[in-house]
Amino acid sequence: MRALCAIVVLIMVWTGNAVASSPVLFAQISPAVFAVLEPALMLQPPRRPTELDYLTPFRQRLVDVAERDYMAGLAVAVIEYGEPVLVFTAGEEAVGSGRPITDRTLFRAASVSKGMTGTLMALLDHEGRLSLLESVPRELLPLPSGRTATVEQVLAQRTGLVPHALDRQMEAGVALYDLRNRFRTQRSVCRPGTCYSYQNVTYASLETMGAQAAGLPFEQAMRAWLFERVGMEDATIGVDDLVTAQSWARPHRRRERVNGLPVAGNPESAYDTTVAAAGVNVSLRDMIAYARAQLGASQRLPADVIERVQTSQGGTPDQTRRLYRLADRIDSTGYGLGWRTYEWNGRQLLTHSGYLSGYGAQIYMEPATGFAYVGLWNADGDAPWWLFPTLMDLRTGDGPGDWIDQLDE
Repeated sequence: MRALCAIVVLIMVWTGNAVASSPVLFAQISPAVFAVLEPALMLQPPRRPTELDYLTPFRQRLVDVAERDYMAGLAVAVIEYGEPVLVFTAGEEAVGSGRPITDRTLFRAASVSKGMTGTLMALLDHEGRLSLLESVPRELLPLPSGRTATVEQVLAQRTGLVPHALDRQMEAGVALYDLRNRFRTQRSVCRPGTCYSYQNVTYASLETMGAQAAGLPFEQAMRAWLFERVGMEDATIGVDDLVTAQSWARPHRRRERVNGLPVAGNPESAYDTTVAAAGVNVSLRDMIAYARAQLGASQRLPADVIERVQTSQGGTPDQTRRLYRLADRIDSTGYGLGWRTYEWNGRQLLTHSGYLSGYGAQIYMEPATGFAYVGLWNADGDAPWWLFPTLMDLRTGDGPGDWIDQLDE
């Protein structure tokens, strides 16, 4: 009976117009279905169907954002109890192209890639291929003063380096080999493992270690160990694989607008140098599969791997102070293995955002309830970033959900 109900829910979600360019809302699911599915998925407590009414006003907010003149394409999904209850796609791969965004269109995940790298390394640790507690060799990450950091410390942004070390040099086109040698002369703000300092270039050291442990090039290791395992059928790594996909979203950058309107640009980025930090390409369907795996709903990741990557390795007070408008909602923040942790009005959330010029990506999860939000878009603009706070206000009643309206005041 449980298996039958699970099949029914999946059919409800993935058939019909779920891949069309117009939004689709699946909010009216039988209480009996939830009652049977809940113990099978180990997600509790059940949410009554009437409590999914928040999806109706949220759907309208999605339409409002998608129709803004600076937007190109938008793809969003909401998950409750480990299953999609809303799947929305709108816009085009490139403005004026006539090619609609679907749930199979590839976008750049940007820094959302970090959690995927963390999960890959935790899987390799789980299988005894490497240890997260082993030090990264100095030829890969020569920290100042002869120091070393463990794999876990690199993933958790606790190398002790000044935040964003060598990012500007990477953006200026300095080769990875030269960047690596420059770590020796970078300023430290603490000893490794004792404070949080966000990095991108340090993640490149994990590509070599992951490849050696898996016995495959890093890109192939990511596909074999993570993408295929969790059902991310469209996911690729790097700009070359992006542009050869059947459907991929072109970036629309603020600085490249013509008469105020978005124009498709080149997807290449300096951050292609550090694929472990920002190089994954994903579709909305991939993000749904990834979120379900991290929630434990699809049972495709070992429980100890999920716990390892999602557990905060320490607070991120600087991040908390920079939340500005969200300060009334978020009490504290931390960082796990490529995942941010938020205490959102008493709710424990996991999240990460990603930005590359012309692209945005977000994922939020509440593991205790099986809830998740995932969003992808291919234009520069403020409104998409405020969709999740809007969703949370509507879902929890913590506020009026007028975050996007405030942008126009």
